Amino acid sequence: MHVNGLYQFAFKCIPSLSLRRFPRRTHSTPGYPLAGGAPRCRPGYPDEGWVVHLEHKSVLYQTHKSVLAVATCLSFMLGFHSLSCAQERIISLSPQITESLYLLNKEKQLLAVTSYCKRPKEATLKEKIGSPLRPDIEKIVSLQPDLVLGSREGNPPWIMERLKRLGLRVVYFDRPKNVNGLLENFIELSRVVRASDQGAAIVRGVRESLTGTDRRPSFKVLWEVEADPLMVASTASFANDIIRLAGGANVVDTELPYPRINREEVIIKGPDVIVLMDMGYSVDAEMKRWRKYLHHARFLVMDSYMTGSPNPVSFLKAVKALEAAHAN
Repeated sequence: MHVNGLYQFAFKCIPSLSLRRFPRRTHSTPGYPLAGGAPRCRPGYPDEGWVVHLEHKSVLYQTHKSVLAVATCLSFMLGFHSLSCAQERIISLSPQITESLYLLNKEKQLLAVTSYCKRPKEATLKEKIGSPLRPDIEKIVSLQPDLVLGSREGNPPWIMERLKRLGLRVVYFDRPKNVNGLLENFIELSRVVRASDQGAAIVRGVRESLTGTDRRPSFKVLWEVEADPLMVASTASFANDIIRLAGGANVVDTELPYPRINREEVIIKGPDVIVLMDMGYSVDAEMKRWRKYLHHARFLVMDSYMTGSPNPVSFLKAVKALEAAHAN
């Protein structure tokens, strides 16, 4: 039942109101009285339609209040909420956001996702609206979502602005620079989708698990992003928080988040653990290459999805995995 239906029902419940159809008005000028002395229509409205006729004009104000009161009571009694608050149809343009929505138990409200949204596996069954960089805007609009969620991590600003201009409600999250930014984004997402309690509980659990992990570094880490040419994550990268909270020290300290360096420099620094990403290069080949020069180094193959599209839970898993790699 929509708001109009509530009003119609309210009219029926109030005996001082009656509905009758008035004939077309004969004046072409908007806002003039209709033929037969009927109440005038508002400019821009159809010439013919249902118009409220009051049997007693003196009760106009009181009757209007009665209609609003009845409609409001019906709305609350039947469990209806304001359309501006309803988010029963959500579209996610980010793998990170999609997985977070499942953590918040909002999968039933999730209407569509991108082709890159593969976690959890249930997300692959959702309607697809293209890639994060090139979503199908026409399809998004046709699905009539209540809310579109995107991230600067992978969604171009002009895409989000265009969706806004088309009248859609859009929430655009900043790229997290560290774990605090990640947790703040998650809390904000939980608030937007009306799951604040679940979001707060998850963040609280992650913070408690990370308590005491930010300690004096006990081992050196190289985080390899690409192999040829060699690109690594530095102390200015998001990955550095995983290294730091796992008790490690990044061997690459630069202002550039992901610089290119030569292998000779890495060999001189002598990392204890080398993190390899299962993306774009052969992990086995890289292990074989490094073992020629760094015989003592241990290797950790990190899930690129887990670190490339992190949420609080996957971030914690990455920290624990790096801790275990050094301990073993």
